[in-house]
Amino acid sequence: MKRFLRMALWPLFTLFAALVLAAPVFSQPMEITVCTVSHTDKDADESLELFKQIGITSIQTYISWNKVEKERGVMDWSEYDADAALFKKHGLKWVPFVIAGPWYVTPEFVRQDPDIVMLRCLEHGRESAIPSLWSPRLREYVREYLKRFAEHYLPQGVLESINLGITGDYGEAIYSVIGNWPGEYHSHGGFWCGDALAAADFRRAMKESYGGDIAALNHAWKSTHRSFAEVTPFLPAKAPSARARLEFLRWYRDSMTRYADFWLAAARELFPDTEIYLCTGGDMAPEHGSDFSAQAEVASKYGAGIRITNEASSFPQNFALTRLVGSAGRFYGAYFGHEPASAVTPIGMLGRMFNAVTSGARQLFLYNTPELASEHGGKLSLGEGGLFHLRYKDWQKTAVPVIDVGLLYPTSSDTHAIREYGTFRDLAAEVRHFLDFDLLDERLVQEGALAKIRVLVMAGADILEAATLDKITAWVSAGGLLFVLNSRPQDWDGENSSFDAFLGFAPGSDEIRGITEMAVDEVERLPSLASLPPIFVSRAFTGLAADIEPYLSMRYAGKGRVAWRRRVGEGFVYAYFGPMDLKQREDSWMVAYNIPFRFLKDGIEDCARRGLLRKVPLSLNLTVSDVYLVETTEGLLALNMSEETKKLGSDTGRIEIPGRSLIKIK
Repeated sequence: MKRFLRMALWPLFTLFAALVLAAPVFSQPMEITVCTVSHTDKDADESLELFKQIGITSIQTYISWNKVEKERGVMDWSEYDADAALFKKHGLKWVPFVIAGPWYVTPEFVRQDPDIVMLRCLEHGRESAIPSLWSPRLREYVREYLKRFAEHYLPQGVLESINLGITGDYGEAIYSVIGNWPGEYHSHGGFWCGDALAAADFRRAMKESYGGDIAALNHAWKSTHRSFAEVTPFLPAKAPSARARLEFLRWYRDSMTRYADFWLAAARELFPDTEIYLCTGGDMAPEHGSDFSAQAEVASKYGAGIRITNEASSFPQNFALTRLVGSAGRFYGAYFGHEPASAVTPIGMLGRMFNAVTSGARQLFLYNTPELASEHGGKLSLGEGGLFHLRYKDWQKTAVPVIDVGLLYPTSSDTHAIREYGTFRDLAAEVRHFLDFDLLDERLVQEGALAKIRVLVMAGADILEAATLDKITAWVSAGGLLFVLNSRPQDWDGENSSFDAFLGFAPGSDEIRGITEMAVDEVERLPSLASLPPIFVSRAFTGLAADIEPYLSMRYAGKGRVAWRRRVGEGFVYAYFGPMDLKQREDSWMVAYNIPFRFLKDGIEDCARRGLLRKVPLSLNLTVSDVYLVETTEGLLALNMSEETKKLGSDTGRIEIPGRSLIKIK
C-alpha cells in the first residue's frame, strides 16, 4: 500500500484512504498494445524495456501489403521479421495490423487486374482507387494474402493477436470517409455503392425482401418502378419514402457486415488459435456503413473480437463512442478493444484506461506519443500519460460492469442531427456524466438484450422499427421501467398510434403552447425537481389517457401535463415532454437545470424506494462534476478527471477522491 501511494504521489489524507485505495484484483489481464516501435528506431531496445515496466504486453505494426508483395506471389517479409524478432527478444508479443483494401497498402498489380472493380460514389458517379468490397476477385487476393501471412508467422509463436484492416481509409470496417495519403484519387465522405456489382447486389437484396413482387415494393416505398431492373442504389436524401431510405441504409450496412464476415471466416480458418480483432471505426454515420452490434455478432460467430478506433480525450464522449461495441460484445460474447483516433492528452489517457477497464474490454491500444514516453536530456523517460499507466498498472485488467440501465440507440432515427442537443452521441455523453448504462441499439433490443436490464431510457427517437417498438412494449408489460424523454417514435411506415397509446396519449390528446411555470404534482417522488426555483415550460399535453398519473404540469393550464407515469401490465412508463435543458445556452433567457436528468434521477430513486428496483444504481451521481462511478463485480470504481479532490456521500460516510485519480470504493 505504501509503495502504491508513493508511486501515485498523492497527498496524505484521513483514514478513509485505507477503505478506498486498495488496488482492485481482477480476474482477466488486459492486453496493452503500443503502436509502434520498429527495429530501425535508435532507442528501440530502451523503449521496449520501458514499456514493459508499465504493463505493455505487445507492439502493433502496420503491415503494408504493397511492401510485402510488390509482384504477385513474390513475398518479402524481411522488414517485419526484424520487428517480430526484436519484440520476441524482449519478451513482448506482436499485433500485426494486416490491411488489404485501402489505397495506400494495395499493390499495383491488384488495382491493375481487369477483374477488379473499384468503388464508385453515388454523388458524382466517379470511381475511387479503392477496390469494391463487392468484387469477388478482391476476396481471392485477400484470402491468398492472409494464407501466406499465416504460413510465415504462425510458426514463430510471436503473435498476441491479429488486427484485420478490411477497407475504409486506414483499414476500418467502414467505407471511405476522406481518403488517405497522398489523395491522388477521387475521395470524399459519401455513399460508395455506385459500381455495377453493388447495384446488382442491391437489386438482389430488394427482390428477395419483396419476394420478387415489384408492386409490393412500390406500395411500401411509394415508388413507381416498372421492374426490379430499375431498382438501383440512391442517395438517402433522394429516397421516395422513409421506408425506402431505411431499407437502403440497412442494405448498405449489411454489405459491410457481410464483407467483415468473409474476412473473419478466412482469418479464423487460417489462424485457428489466435485472437482476431476486426478493426472498425467512426460513429455509425450512415455514410460509414458500419453497424457495431452486427459486427460484434459476426465476430462472436468466429470466436473473434472488435477493435473500435474512435476515442479522444473526453471520458464521456469516449464512453458514448465505444459503449455500443462494449454492450454488443458482452451480449454476443465477442471480446473487444479500444483505440484512439489520434493523440490523447495525459488525463485523457487515464480516462481511456478507466473506460476500457470498466467496459469489460480485453485490449487497450496506445500510440507511442510524447505523452506516453519521450527523450529528455538524452534519456528516454515516461511522459505524464505513461506515469498514469505505471501508477495504475494493477488496474490494467478487465472488470465486469454491473448495469441495470440501458439507453436506447435509435438506429432508424437520424442520430447525427437531433433537435435541441446536437447529436445522439452528445446526448449519450451528457447522460454518462451522471449515470452508467449499456447502449442498446435496435438489433440488441430485438434479440433480447432488454432482459438484462431493469430501466430503459429512450431519447432522440423519431423513427423505430415496428419490431423494436413491439419488444419494448412487451418488456414493459413484463415489469420493465421505461423513461421516455421527448420521444414519440413512428415506425418505418409513419405509424405511431399504437405506441402513442402505450405512452398515454389518447385520440383526443392535444399539444398546447404557452410560457408558464412548471408545477410538481408528485413532490415526494420528484424531490430534486421540487427543490428548484420556479421553472418555466412552454409545452404540455391535454386529453391524455385517464389512467396516467401526473408528475409535472403547467401551473396555470388546468390539465396541461408535462410529465406523467402510466402503468402497463407489470411495468411502468415514465414520460417527460419538458425542456431538454442539458446545457446552458448563451442565447437563452432560461436557466438550465438539467430537468430531464433530474426527472430521470428522481424517478429511478423512487422506483428503488417502492421496490420496483432492487437498489439505486451505484453509478448515479448528478451532483459532483467530473467524477464517474462504475459498479463492477469487483466493487464500485471511481474516476476523478478534475485537478481537485472531490467528495462523495456513501453508506460509510464521506468519500474523498483525489484529483486525476482512480480509486476503488469498497
